[in-house]
Amino acid sequence: MMRTAFRKTLVLTAVAAALGFAAQAGAQAPAPAASGPKTLKMQSTWPASATLQENFKLFAERVDKLTAGQLKIEAMAAGQIVPPFEVLDATHKKVLDGAHAVSYYWVGKNKAATLFSSTPAGPFGMDHMDFLGWIYEGGGLDLYWDLYQKEM
Repeated sequence: MMRTAFRKTLVLTAVAAALGFAAQAGAQAPAPAASGPKTLKMQSTWPASATLQENFKLFAERVDKLTAGQLKIEAMAAGQIVPPFEVLDATHKKVLDGAHAVSYYWVGKNKAATLFSSTPAGPFGMDHMDFLGWIYEGGGLDLYWDLYQKEM
C-alpha cells in the first residue's frame, strides 16, 4: 500500500514538475546568446571511484547537453583542488565556482546544517515526503538559503 502511494506521489510530482517547466519555457523569452561557452570549476567531496562522483559527472554531462554546450561543469573529484571538507570555503573564496557535497559535512560550522542533510529530516522523524514538503512548502528552503548566505 505504501509503495503504491509512493509511486503515485512520485509520478504526480514528476508530471507537475514537467508541466511547470513547460509553462515556464513557453512564458520566457529566449535569453540572448552568451559570448561563448562558460565552464564552471566544481569539486565534490567524493573520491573519483565513488558512485556519487559518477553521478556528479552525469549531472555535468546533462547540463552540457541541456545548454547546447553553453554551460559546462568541470566535475572534479575530492582533493583535486582543495581537500574534500574545504569545498564550502573554497567556493566562498571563489577558488571553486561550486561544490557537490552534503550539508551535514558543515555541522562543525553550524549545527543547523544537519537539518538540511540527506538524512530523512534529521532528528525530527519525518519521512522523505514530509521533509520535501517542509523544504518546498513549509519555509525550509528559505531557512536553508539564509543559513548558507548568513552563517556559512
